[in-house]
Amino acid sequence: MFVTRRGGKEAGSPAGSRFSRGPRQPKVRGVSLLETVVMAGLFIAVAGLSMPLLTTVRHQQHVASAARYLTGRIMLARADAARSGATVGLRFATRDGQVFFRSYRDGDGDGVRTADIGAGVDLPVGEETAIGDLFEGVRFALGAAVPPVGSTGPAGADADPVRFGSSDILSVTPLGTASSGTLYLRSREGHQVAIRVLGGTARVQHHAFDYTAGRWRIR
Repeated sequence: MFVTRRGGKEAGSPAGSRFSRGPRQPKVRGVSLLETVVMAGLFIAVAGLSMPLLTTVRHQQHVASAARYLTGRIMLARADAARSGATVGLRFATRDGQVFFRSYRDGDGDGVRTADIGAGVDLPVGEETAIGDLFEGVRFALGAAVPPVGSTGPAGADADPVRFGSSDILSVTPLGTASSGTLYLRSREGHQVAIRVLGGTARVQHHAFDYTAGRWRIR
């Protein structure tokens, strides 16, 4: 058997084959310090842009949750009035710039009254609470540029955020009727909501103020 030699090497020899070398290993390229710094900078920038949005959403959630909580308190007062056969009132009182609220049950058949509360005739139901203690940054307030629900004029910075008559008592009767009025809540960033109670049915409506359109919207 003859073996042809090319260039001094046998053609059939593995040493002369162009496939004689093993498979090429891929080159592993590391991440440079500059690339790491750039990526870290981009991450910080994106995080910085998203933080205000996350804060805004959190405050919106707080004021919406506060509105739902107060609605629940009104519904509890309604259930208590139906069960006990006596009027139950949710009284709002302002002290040191903060609004506190507490439920009272009528003790002499003439409705829940401030004088009867002071005299111990209308007894308290549950503890006194401030909305800001339950929901961070939320308070009873109506912004100076925000009109009351159903109005087109500005409210003014000192507008009363609790509107159920001069006594600031939201009363619910055993017959299912209630005091007509509105509660205004405001978040730390100025998100404005209103809780409107319809007296004839004791139904509750939630409104949110749309600053772009300049009007209230039912939620």
